[in-house]
Amino acid sequence: MRLALTIIILPIVLLALASAAMLVLPAPNFIFFQLGIAAQEWAPWFLLVLLVSLGLLFGFAPPTGLARLLNRLVGFGAMLSFIVIAGMLVRGLMTDLRVRSNQPTVVAAGPGTFRLSQFALGDPAPQGLLREQNTVYAEVAGESLLVDVYVPPTAPVNAPALIVVHGGSWRGGTKGDIPAWNRWAAGQGYVVFDVSYRLAPQAQFPAAVSDVKCAIGYVRRNAEQFGIDPQRLGLVGRSAGAQLVLIAAYSDATIAPSCDAPDTSVRAVVSYYAPTRLDYYNVIKPELAPGALDDYLGGPPEAHAEAYRQARPANWVGQNTPATLLLHGGRDQFIRPIDADLMADALEQANRPFTMIELPLANHGFDFNLNGVSNQQVQPYVAQFLAEALQ
Repeated sequence: MRLALTIIILPIVLLALASAAMLVLPAPNFIFFQLGIAAQEWAPWFLLVLLVSLGLLFGFAPPTGLARLLNRLVGFGAMLSFIVIAGMLVRGLMTDLRVRSNQPTVVAAGPGTFRLSQFALGDPAPQGLLREQNTVYAEVAGESLLVDVYVPPTAPVNAPALIVVHGGSWRGGTKGDIPAWNRWAAGQGYVVFDVSYRLAPQAQFPAAVSDVKCAIGYVRRNAEQFGIDPQRLGLVGRSAGAQLVLIAAYSDATIAPSCDAPDTSVRAVVSYYAPTRLDYYNVIKPELAPGALDDYLGGPPEAHAEAYRQARPANWVGQNTPATLLLHGGRDQFIRPIDADLMADALEQANRPFTMIELPLANHGFDFNLNGVSNQQVQPYVAQFLAEALQ
């Protein structure tokens, strides 16, 4: 029985070891990348499982022989995993966030304090409700563009609205990738529209941006139906979706909406780890670029210079650029933090309202656990930024 217990615990420890390794080493592929995110943003659960495993391993250790040696090796692996994950958790909580901003009230709102009760039991704040799912907001080039709508717990009246745009390297991903964030935002009083858009390579730039502008038009046309104020709109995007919302928020009529949308202006944009440089030759993950940029922009910048120029958000920053919140992980293994810094430079030079927050130890996708270590730190900034920009 004691040997059987060790064998049962062995795959758990191997998984924990692989996950812990991804906290300090570059992930070789997307599966290992996901393990690293899990070990960081769900760290307390990892630590609890490892503690229980250690208790069982040493409490029911075989007395002699190879079974005991295996038990000790598995126990050593569990201890090593525990030390690495716990160490990175403590470092993440103790390391100051790097903040650049010309919005003092936003800066004063954070950082948030990690609460174990919220991590384990969820946010006690009111949560919004899913009102509509897979509603067609437009038909474009034979494709149905869909939206999920989240509303506050009480019927909205002249409420602000947020349009959420998913990531996926412009050629994948789906709406509704983080429904918990949508429910949180709706609980804060926003009507949330989580939208789909046409994907590359079938629909290359600027098709997806045009679809986001189309979604803005849809929200404005239906403002009365959803109980929103059509003048208080904001955009939220993640990864490739963040690049899309930045261009949709910043660009002029040069990039037209894909449906009837006379007014596509917004008052705020929130960017989670956006690729803004679109650097074809200096990438972290070769499988993302140039392949993803080939699909999205048609090829290298030498052959598609104008597409690259228009697809870089900093080139659109001007006197009408809306308030911008840039969130990025310092250990992002897909998009370098300099992408956020260069955006902050452009916004600062144009004297536009902005806040940039870098979480030194966070990775790409740090917000996928709404109640995780990283997101609890930045959520107060997000709440204050949106409240201020869409008041």
